[in-house]
Amino acid sequence: MRHLTTKHQKEADKPLDFLERKLKTLSQQQNTMITTSSVNESALLASYKVAYRVAKTGKPHTIAENLILPAALDMVEIMVSKQEANKLKNIPLSDNTISRRINDMANDIQEQVVEKLKKSTFCFAVRRIYRFFNCAQFVVFVRFEADDSITEEMLFCKALAANTTGECLYDMILESTCDYDIYC
Repeated sequence: MRHLTTKHQKEADKPLDFLERKLKTLSQQQNTMITTSSVNESALLASYKVAYRVAKTGKPHTIAENLILPAALDMVEIMVSKQEANKLKNIPLSDNTISRRINDMANDIQEQVVEKLKKSTFCFAVRRIYRFFNCAQFVVFVRFEADDSITEEMLFCKALAANTTGECLYDMILESTCDYDIYC
């Protein structure tokens, strides 16, 4: 009661009914905020899951916005309801968003690999491969012990110039180990 009289003097003389309505309105606003927050978290998670699937297929990122979302909307509208289908429209699936999500996941995986490398003995396995319009790629894998078994993960993949020497390849590896703060 003291809080009411000191902080809210204008409302102190109002009837109890008025204060109960105020409390109900506040509770509804809080529930709306909680619901909105959980919908946004769900939409974010769904966006990452779609980006993961797009990355696995190697399809253009626009497939999420142009095919996956419309198909999902159709399926949910038919199987559940139009109201539930409209919730899917909150999922961010633009080309740029999918690209960012894929980069976020790739960076997270790379950070995890680097953290494991820092705690383990490792060795490099290097390969030169030709993909993407006969452009040479230099791929460096690392082998290390994790969970009582030997694991192999890609550390990096970089395009090579036509006249790349062994010294250039060595420098690329050295530069990457310095960038990741791992030393062999």
